This record gives sequence, structure tokens and C-alpha cells, in this order.
Amino acid sequence: MPAPGRATPGGFVPVLKPLPPALRAALWYVGAMTCWGLNAGMIRYAAADVPALQFGFLRALFGALLMLPWLVPAGVSPVPRRHIGLYLARGGLEAAAIASWFVALALMQTGDVIALGFTMPLFATILAVLFLGERVRLRRGIAIGIGLVGALIVIKPGPDGFSAVALLPILGAIAVAGSRAVARRLAQHGEPVLTMVASLGFLTAPVLLIPALFVWQPLGLSIIVQAILLSASSLMGHACMVRALRLEETSALVPYEFSQLLVAVAFGIAVLGEWPDHWTWVGSAVILCAAVYIVRREAALARQARAT
Repeated sequence: MPAPGRATPGGFVPVLKPLPPALRAALWYVGAMTCWGLNAGMIRYAAADVPALQFGFLRALFGALLMLPWLVPAGVSPVPRRHIGLYLARGGLEAAAIASWFVALALMQTGDVIALGFTMPLFATILAVLFLGERVRLRRGIAIGIGLVGALIVIKPGPDGFSAVALLPILGAIAVAGSRAVARRLAQHGEPVLTMVASLGFLTAPVLLIPALFVWQPLGLSIIVQAILLSASSLMGHACMVRALRLEETSALVPYEFSQLLVAVAFGIAVLGEWPDHWTWVGSAVILCAAVYIVRREAALARQARAT
């Protein structure tokens, strides 16, 4: 049977069927994870030439500047007018997350940092219990415990394997989880999404400038270009994420986060000559499985609550 198509003056042109929404969402999500996996590799690569805190400030600064072409035509101000305290708290948490991630990537292999970053949903659930009054029953509690065991596998505690530096990605994951909790509170207050996104760079850059000044080094053109590329890649990742979430729920997309680890490891092997050990793969798989269960369980409970 011939493929469907349409006749044109130039001949017969086949008409391709659009991809199913679930597949398109998965591709957009993998695109976001690819961008962020490359970001980790770029941060690790630049760490040889620029202090991590200084590079983190440049990332926040250029990220804020690259948002302006979208904010100005839309008439959106990056400076919030309401709930200033919540916005400042979120900016501080994001700045702490950036500082933790950048310093960790300067001192650790990218695969280990990404693997420990998978713990973010675990801490998001814990913080929701502590500050948002949510309840966690037995199954999610067990999943959190399993995920933390996976983190220990990656960290490799012991006289020969443990390093306090390995706690930095954990601190970064906790800070991101806290930022997500504050974002949920802002959303409950009806704050516009674009304002919430745009304000991050303009709030985190001044905070990160303070520690960056203590380690500041003269900037070469290469570092500036790398910082701009890093910021552009981060924004592309967020754009892909938004498109994915318009088509599918987060609970269905979380399993694809493993692609971020694959991209970061591939970059580390090809550019940096870093090979992760088998404990990184085992621990990251355990953490991600626990995170996937938690996110899907929370989505199912939310659907039940809406139905009720």
C-alpha cells in the first residue's frame, strides 16, 4: 500500500504522520537532559582555568542578560512586586545550589555529581513534609531510605573512599529541593510563571558576586565565551523542559533523567578522560529508581485528591 501523501506541481510528496505526544515529550525531555549533561561537562572543563564560584556568577549573570530579549517584548519585569521575602529566599537557595554544584564539579567527576543530583526528589519530599505539611506514608518513606542508600553507594563512605567534598552535590540537591518548595508556595499565591523564572538570574547573580570577588581572576575571551555558551545551553534546556511538560506529566518523564548521566559521562570520557567506576552506575540506578517511584506515587496521590 503506498505511503500517504499529496500531489504537488513538482510531483508526489509523502505526508509524514506527527509523532505521538508521549514520544515528543520524551524527546524534548531527553533534549533538556542532554543540555544539562553537557553543562556539567563544560563546568568541569572550565574549572582548570577559572574559579568555580566566579564561573557560577558568570553563568547567572549571562543567563539573566539572555532572558532580556524575551522579557522586554512581553513587558515582564524580572523584579517581583509581591512576596519579596519568598523570592529572596528562592534566590538565596538557587545561589547556594549553583555554588555547590560548580564547586563540586571542579573537584569531583561529572558522573558522581550528576548521580548524587538524582537525590533532589527525595529531599523535595522531605522538605514538603517539614514545611508544607504534607504526609508521607510507609511506601514513600521506604523509597526515600532506598534512595539515600544509593547516595551512600556513590559517595563510598569509608576510610579509603569517603571525602567531605562528596557532600556538596547533596547540599546542592537540598537547596534545589528547597527552591522547588518555595516555587510551589509562590505558585499557590498566583505568581506568574515567567516572573518566577526571570527573577532567578537577577536574584542569584548579586548573591554569587559576593563570594566570587574573593577568588576573582582576570577574565580571558575564552572563559567569557564558555560562560555565554553555558548560559545559552541552560536556557535551551529549560525551553525543552517546558515543551516536554506541556505534553506529558513529570511522573512519566522522570525515568529519562538517566540520559543526563549518560551525556555527562560521555563528555567526561571523550574530553576529560574520566571514567566512572561501577559504584557510580549502581548508586545512580538505585537513586533514580527511588526518585521515579516517589514522583509517580505523588502524581497518583494528586490525581486521587483531585478526583475526590
